[in-house]
Amino acid sequence: MFDAVFTSSTGQSFAFGYKASVLWSCDPLGDLPVDLETSQGYQQVGAPVESRSISGVTRTITGRILRNVDYCKRQLRDVFAPGVTGRFTVAGKYWCDAEVQRCPAISAALLWPTFSFQLYCPNPYWHSVEETLAATIRVTPVFRLPVCYNAHQFGIREQADYIRIVNSGLDTQNFRLSLSARGPVVNPGVLNPGTGEYLRFVTTLQDGDELQVYRENDLLRVQQLIDGKAYDVLSILDGSSTLWTVYHGTQAWQRTAESGDGWLFLTLTMHAAYSTIITEGSNG
Repeated sequence: MFDAVFTSSTGQSFAFGYKASVLWSCDPLGDLPVDLETSQGYQQVGAPVESRSISGVTRTITGRILRNVDYCKRQLRDVFAPGVTGRFTVAGKYWCDAEVQRCPAISAALLWPTFSFQLYCPNPYWHSVEETLAATIRVTPVFRLPVCYNAHQFGIREQADYIRIVNSGLDTQNFRLSLSARGPVVNPGVLNPGTGEYLRFVTTLQDGDELQVYRENDLLRVQQLIDGKAYDVLSILDGSSTLWTVYHGTQAWQRTAESGDGWLFLTLTMHAAYSTIITEGSNG
């Protein structure tokens, strides 16, 4: 059984697992249904898939309280109240954002009472707690100081024309891309040479300006940071842009600009997404 914790948007939390003296299970962890739309012509054998989608999922949490019964009952009642949203983290490795769909039903038993409630996850995937980072700036190690100073390593800062992204999870549109200028950059953008997909912004960045592209509640956001202030600049996004997905595997995204591309720095962060949770360990 995994340890887990639910942390609400207001900071309240409830822990599950042996250490918390709360035995629990979650259904489903995986087993995600894929909605397929098919079509079939006259006298056609079989039905080809036209499109596919995956909806949000309801996860049912059941369990039993072993100790600190009164405290845990109150926490269940208060943390999983109507309208509560938060992040459910399992095994310290995976998380999904969720909202309370059904409040806890808690048995009246004084010894080892049981409980049950439901969380709705708009995005059904489990995301890695570990963040994936790709940047056009990298440091090549050159030398270290003597062993007593082994915390200090010196290297050369290098600027590449592209970022190398390694996505061990599923194709995802949930990433944050930053385009930073260290000088004048006209119409900055990003290109995936492998697919031809690109992003292009019709603007001129000055030294210190930064564009950020990300999704919030599945809505695309484009912000420009100027002197530490954020401005909504979705309107500068070229409407023909097509680069919305980080695909599974390794890919390179290249910086582009009409002029000044040498002053453009790219940084991408994301959390790999998976359809289920698996345990990994040696076979002894």
